[in-house]
Amino acid sequence: MPMLALCMPILPGKMEKWQAMMDHIKSTSEFSKSREAAGVHERTFLQRTPAGDLLIITLEGNDPAASWAEIMSTMPAEFIEFATDAHGLDVNASPPPLPELIFDSRP
Repeated sequence: MPMLALCMPILPGKMEKWQAMMDHIKSTSEFSKSREAAGVHERTFLQRTPAGDLLIITLEGNDPAASWAEIMSTMPAEFIEFATDAHGLDVNASPPPLPELIFDSRP
């Protein structure tokens, strides 16, 4: 099944806010239902590094790039505010290029 992996920083001083949002989305079914409606299975990972903490998201589905575009265009206002504050993500700006697959051990 096609997969897309995305990575974004958790800005300095925003880990507590990020964790609170993750706790919230795990406690309700709304977030999972939005991913199901977009046609993807999302997994979210936290990667702590000496250079800062990173959010890693994988999306699996028939067309994960189209699903990501749908997720971005239907994001609730409160989540837009959170994403801007915690990640520096501007959902109104042109999106950066999607990640490029460099290596796959099972071509």
